[in-house]
This record gives sequence, structure tokens and C-alpha cells, in this order.
Amino acid sequence: MRTAARRTAGLDGGELELATVYSVSLGILPPVLRAWRRLHPQVRIRLREYAHNDELRAALAAGQADVAVGTPPADWEGPIRELGVEEFVLALPVEEELSDRLVIGLADLSERDWVHYAPGNGLADLLDRACAEAGFRPRAAVRTEQTAAAPLLAAAGLGPALVPANIVPPGFDGLVRRPEPPVRRPLAAYTRTRPDPLTAAFVELLARQACLLPPHVAELLAA
Repeated sequence: MRTAARRTAGLDGGELELATVYSVSLGILPPVLRAWRRLHPQVRIRLREYAHNDELRAALAAGQADVAVGTPPADWEGPIRELGVEEFVLALPVEEELSDRLVIGLADLSERDWVHYAPGNGLADLLDRACAEAGFRPRAAVRTEQTAAAPLLAAAGLGPALVPANIVPPGFDGLVRRPEPPVRRPLAAYTRTRPDPLTAAFVELLARQACLLPPHVAELLAA
């Protein structure tokens, strides 16, 4: 009923229910939502955030949001709009002994204690998989539930952190390096059915505005 009403109402009001994972909410959505707010100040936004892409998928399948933004499920039958590939980087302290390398092998960090993520966080699974492919299991110096804390804890010297490039803040006082092998994940906006005009307009804006590798991070990676 709500969707049918919005198909008639267009973009003049109403509410957009948006679901995503914590890291996307932190690293990608803020400038997109700022641009959306300027274009459609009369539209309210309800943001639902999840720790894991599996939870995100389940929430959208249950009708708890109009659109989900995250890694697209392999078995999803509804519309999917690809946004690109998100790159992960290593966050390290400035005194890192491997600082002369622009690319650091994960295997070279196998004996380190890591800044890890809390169990149940999708980034914890991602880090474990990446390290397993490099031949080791990461030891946790600390586990954080806050995605934003991971690069800051790494810069403070607690251990390396594997983080989405887009969450590294401007003015970051640590080092940023690419891992070897590279760690990436696809991102997409996906819906259960053909999106109504409000949701479709948001997805189009997101596809244009989403910045997966911010310029300040690209500069750090080249330094």
C-alpha cells in the first residue's frame, strides 16, 4: 500500500527507508545523503544499519527497507544496481617498519597482533578470509565494534587494520598501504521489486555520487 501511494506521490514527500552495513554508512553514504537532502529536503530518511551483509539481506527480504546498499547477495532475484568495487587498505602507525613499501604482503604481517572486528561483524569475516588466503590466522590485539575506530587504533600502534579505503578520515595520522593480495568487494544497491520513483531517484543519485576511493586516500596510497 505504501509503495503504491508513493508511485502516485512521486518525489514531493514521504519517507525513504534505507538499509546498509556500518562501514558503508560511515564511508560512502554521508556525502550522498547530503546531496539527496539538498535536492529533496521534504523527504525523510530512515536509516537502518547492520553489522553483517547477511543481516542486511534478511532485513530487505523481510520488507524492512526500500533499498539495501552493500555487497549484493549471489542469489538475489530482485533488481540490482552495481556501484563499483570497494578497495580495502592496511592502516598502520607512522613508525611501521615496512613503511618504505607501497604494497605490503599480508603474509609479512602474519606474526603481528591485529586490530580486529567484533564477532558478528562482516569485516571480521572478511579479515579472517583474507588472512587465511595468505596462510595464517590473525591474532587480535583488540576487537572493536566501531568501524571508525579500526584505523585510529592502528595509527595508535595497536596493530595493523584492514579497512575499507573510504573510511580512512581526512588528516589521518597513520600510514595507508595496499595489501597483497588485494582485498576488494563489490557494492550495489538492490531492491525486492522494481523501485518506486522515490527509491529509483535515490539509487540513481547514489550511483553517480558514491565515492569508493576518496582523493585524500588515493594521495596517501601514492605517498
